[in-house]
Amino acid sequence: MKKSNLIKFTSLFIIIIAAQILLSMIEGQISERSSNRYYAREAVESSWTGSQTLLATVLVIPYERSEKIRVFDKELKRYVEKTNWIKSKTYILPKNINIDSKLKHQVLKKGIYDVPVYSAEINFTGAFELNKLKKLVESPAVRLLKTAYLSFGVSDTRGLTGTPIIKFDKKDITVYSGSNLDFFLHGFHGEFPLSKDLKDFSFNVDMQVNGMGRIAYIATAEENKVAIESDWAHPSFDGAFLPATREISESGYKATWKNGMFSTDIENTMKQCFTGQCENIYASSFGVNHIDAVDVYLKSLRSVKYGLLVVIITFTIFVLYEVLNRGVRIHPISYSLTGMALAIFFLLLIALSEHMSFSASYWISSIACSGLIGYYVSHLSRSKQHGGAIFAMLNGFYLVLFFIIRSEDHALLSGSILLFVLLAVVMFITRKVDWYQMGNKLPASKTE
Repeated sequence: MKKSNLIKFTSLFIIIIAAQILLSMIEGQISERSSNRYYAREAVESSWTGSQTLLATVLVIPYERSEKIRVFDKELKRYVEKTNWIKSKTYILPKNINIDSKLKHQVLKKGIYDVPVYSAEINFTGAFELNKLKKLVESPAVRLLKTAYLSFGVSDTRGLTGTPIIKFDKKDITVYSGSNLDFFLHGFHGEFPLSKDLKDFSFNVDMQVNGMGRIAYIATAEENKVAIESDWAHPSFDGAFLPATREISESGYKATWKNGMFSTDIENTMKQCFTGQCENIYASSFGVNHIDAVDVYLKSLRSVKYGLLVVIITFTIFVLYEVLNRGVRIHPISYSLTGMALAIFFLLLIALSEHMSFSASYWISSIACSGLIGYYVSHLSRSKQHGGAIFAMLNGFYLVLFFIIRSEDHALLSGSILLFVLLAVVMFITRKVDWYQMGNKLPASKTE
């Protein structure tokens, strides 16, 4: 009998290894389906738009500066000094700017995959102080040109819907494509006449932009306030600054950022960018990424991570059933069929979750597989009560596992507690079992 038990436990070890191989294959299938969804997102992005980074306004002042050069005059047959006017431009940052963003989501279909995207209504308001131009204007070697530009950057201009509206001191000005900036080419700009008295002015801009995933801003003012409101329930705030205030609920979120020239060091960052070193300006962006915190493939992957645990616990229940019911022996083939049923649960889960909610898929799969195992055990043990008990225990375990899978922050803690509790239960039940004598007390099964 001891030899028989050794063979049996060796068989169980082999079956568990085979179940792990099967679970690894299912895990690979989940990764493949997740990759297919990524390609679906790329396909939607190619025809919709990707993540958006918006550069808040910069005032572009074109001017000409004189330069004395020496040229050879053929008639005078000597070098003479002439004045050459070279076109250039300078950039002025706003005194303050307020950005108000309202995002609404919709879901686009690509095959069987849902791809969430957003449409944003954005309002910029702010003011410029032009006293910084006085030194430039007072120089006799400089003359301002008649037209200035109010420039905005949009990383993916395909997302712009309609024509942005720019108001210069409450008057509409003409809007053109292109940011008119050397360091952030994509976007739009508005032209307006530059007054000789360098009058300060306010501006107001309304725009609509589509995007996917992330929306971020590069704040350029001395004082910045950015507010984002969305109906997406899973925001991930990122970038150089986190929001000063935030409210997150099942219906969406609201977040507000506040920063200034001392925290952004925007003037020095801009000066570096004007010389061609723009890494810091791009790194200063901040915003929010709209994520599906626990999507169906991540949930399925988490469940498969616990797959081997499900198999071992179920086999442990079977072994305890044999130990506590001295006249019962379960053949390794029965263990193999049960292990296959447990593995198929995860395959059913990912297949169904692509067509219905994860919760519904989970419970349909769990009831189907635990029902199959319970039905099998009821005939194996010739007891409907034993089959019902196995069915109830498996579904109880699936219930606990369901909440562990759904948890974002406490999955490890919950899983650790579950393992401890299960081990404690097994140790309590078997506390009086004499394992050395078990083989001598277990009679051979008639069906073995």
